Amino acid sequence: MTRVPTRGGTTVPPSPTATPASAPSPAAGPDSARRPGRRAGRTRRSALVAGLGALGLLGAFTVANSQSAAGASAAGPGAAALPGYDHVVVVVYENKQYGEIIGSSNAPYINQLAGGGASLTGMKALTHPSQPNYFNLFSGATQGITGDGCYTPQSMSAANLGQELIAAGKTFATYNEDLPSEGSTACTNGQYAQKHNPWFAFKNVPLNTGKTWTQFPQGNFAALPHLSIVVPNQCNDMHSCSVQTGDTWTRNNLDAYAQWAKAHNSLLVLTWDEDNYLGSNQIATVFYGAHVKQGTYAAAVNHHHLLRTFEDLFGTGHAGNAANVQPISEVFTSSTEPTPTPTPTPTPTPTPTPTPGDLKVVDPGPQQCKFNQSCTVQLSATGGKAPVRWSATGLPWGLSIDAVSGRISGKPWGSGTVRITATATDAAGATARVTFPLTLAWF
Repeated sequence: MTRVPTRGGTTVPPSPTATPASAPSPAAGPDSARRPGRRAGRTRRSALVAGLGALGLLGAFTVANSQSAAGASAAGPGAAALPGYDHVVVVVYENKQYGEIIGSSNAPYINQLAGGGASLTGMKALTHPSQPNYFNLFSGATQGITGDGCYTPQSMSAANLGQELIAAGKTFATYNEDLPSEGSTACTNGQYAQKHNPWFAFKNVPLNTGKTWTQFPQGNFAALPHLSIVVPNQCNDMHSCSVQTGDTWTRNNLDAYAQWAKAHNSLLVLTWDEDNYLGSNQIATVFYGAHVKQGTYAAAVNHHHLLRTFEDLFGTGHAGNAANVQPISEVFTSSTEPTPTPTPTPTPTPTPTPTPGDLKVVDPGPQQCKFNQSCTVQLSATGGKAPVRWSATGLPWGLSIDAVSGRISGKPWGSGTVRITATATDAAGATARVTFPLTLAWF
């Protein structure tokens, strides 16, 4: 067969439809000791599972979080109209709660991107530990992977994002920091870990689409494939090093692309695999570039929605559970609508009339809820210009906040103590925050 000339990635003729194949579930690997407190987190989860079983709730919880390995489906006629990008670069980081990134002084550059782009406040990972989430993002299902151990390379044939792009005549590549060489299927190499790179598991994705980070075309971004996935090493992805380390790496290595993307019909997406086991698995996700509507978006979405978005941006089929969800379309302008230029802030006109006092959130102090029982925490604010809108991060599963009343309510699932950050925003755009502990008790 004749190979089609491409740029940056690899394009091959579409292979025959293959039957999804499951792989043996790897045993828990190096992630099991990836930071202090992890063992305690897993002990708490074991206690939670035991409690769920005793309450007869485990079956429902498992079904709600199960992953199917459905094959690809054709793009339907009802797909949302999305921009047609020349290049999309997706960066995946590790193991941080939403509040450890968004609003954190440890991540000034990522917050700069979030402020200038679209930030998803309702994004959650689907499971723990790391590796199944990577498979969810790439193929719409875990493919039977439940741990962080090394998989057998080229052992799976299920539909996935790389295979779909190539079949649609698009180019695809991944750029993996500390990968020993292009196409290497090594399990580990220094700070590189295969568990963060699911593409090598699929026989329908050419090995040479797996690039080293040194092959990323700095200064020649037009040579990038249509879609690229960037995986920093286990220090720069925040797995083993600090948020500040990952933020600095991102600025140093990807800011040039981010600014280029805005002017060249391209997109940068930052996302995480999972939280740190201490919250509701809420993670930061940021869109930055051309045709992105600046703002925050609270719709409940996960890695399957993100996969569906990438598929629909390039008109491919839909892998696994991505076929059952809608794309994240609200963050985009139409493909013909220009990216809006922010309106300059007018110079304030002095006024002799008194202005409202500074907006402040009243600290509710330590709070306590019981597992799967009704719980309410009422928040309040003083000063500012009415009306006040509310949001919160760090909420455990089962609790939500009413944006109008500031009332946190629901039936939480979990145990231990979490820290919730509540934010009030008044009509003038002023914000105020408070962070307080919430302890979840069994009975």
